[in-house]
Amino acid sequence: MTHLLKTYAQYPIKLVRGKGVFVWDDQGKKYLDFYGGHAVCLLGHCHPKIVTAIKNQASKLIFYSNVFQTAPAYLLAEKLAYTLEPEKYQIYFTNSGSEANETALKIARKHTGKKHIVSFKNSFHGRGLGPLAVTGIDSYHKFVPNLDEHTSFAEFGNIKSVESACNSDTAAVICEPIQSIGGINMADTDFYKDLANFCAKKDILLIFDEIQTGLGRTGKFWFAQHVNVSPDIITTAKGLAGGLPLSAVLVKESICSEIKVGDHATTFGGGPVPCAAAIATMDVLSQKGFLDDVTKKGMLIKEALINHPKIMRIRGKGLLLGIETDKQYPNLVGDCLKEGLIISEYSAGNVLRIMPPLVVKNSDIKSFAKIFLSVFNRQ
Repeated sequence: MTHLLKTYAQYPIKLVRGKGVFVWDDQGKKYLDFYGGHAVCLLGHCHPKIVTAIKNQASKLIFYSNVFQTAPAYLLAEKLAYTLEPEKYQIYFTNSGSEANETALKIARKHTGKKHIVSFKNSFHGRGLGPLAVTGIDSYHKFVPNLDEHTSFAEFGNIKSVESACNSDTAAVICEPIQSIGGINMADTDFYKDLANFCAKKDILLIFDEIQTGLGRTGKFWFAQHVNVSPDIITTAKGLAGGLPLSAVLVKESICSEIKVGDHATTFGGGPVPCAAAIATMDVLSQKGFLDDVTKKGMLIKEALINHPKIMRIRGKGLLLGIETDKQYPNLVGDCLKEGLIISEYSAGNVLRIMPPLVVKNSDIKSFAKIFLSVFNRQ
């Protein structure tokens, strides 16, 4: 009997160890991880630089609340802001993607004095009540308050739909630039630029939810940099602290003056140990050529799979990819697991998501393709 509340459908496997792109269960079986704990293990499991940073910081100061300054939070904020220069951003730390998006929505409403938010159909922004309200997947709306009153959903990739959804009370448009749970959906480059121009013209804040697309996952530090857009607010989380809970809200300095002491707070956000781990993450991501290699690795995965007759296309960018099959194969994920390969379950119909650590090697990609295609051919 377990005392854990049953909110997850779990595989009957107990993981006990991880290193790089591999994890091991309590029976000693080794698995190639192309799911990465839902994209959290950005630099793989137990990256040595992150482990060292955690150990060093934990031996000095594990925690104090934000009523005092700590060096790791200030240094991490500086490193994050540097990635967006010459634009100027200030940083707020919290604990999860959902909390980061909650904060972004709160800032948008505070700054504009308006309540209405526009989001997109098939988007996902977290499981708190605020983020659920702007999640564009109907099955997540069981607990949403005031959905009809304060939120509208536009068609992703359709600027006319955005224009129609906005009104005089619209505070912000929140955009997941690649919809992950929604099926690895990505719009044309012009859409993101048109969206930014429209929001600027109408004095509507543009929020990019880069919880999954940020931190180099798509081959640039931020997806926004692929499309030359500077959102008013960017949220990120997942792999920021190597598996420790940490998220960030990056806010343009031009709107920070509206945010006053006491407007928002969190007890654990920006703690010394997660921030130290995140600094180590940033240092690895900033190494020369690292992000270029992410793009190359993504292309290798696409090339290894795209010619299979039952694979319609490979969606996404960098190492946030979706394998679109001709139909759902209900045993495919479980059979891959039996063969020592971890991938995501189907989402949005017939799309399998893969989100391997960015440190994945070419040889790991070959192993992945060999196992996946072997299992797929038996379905």
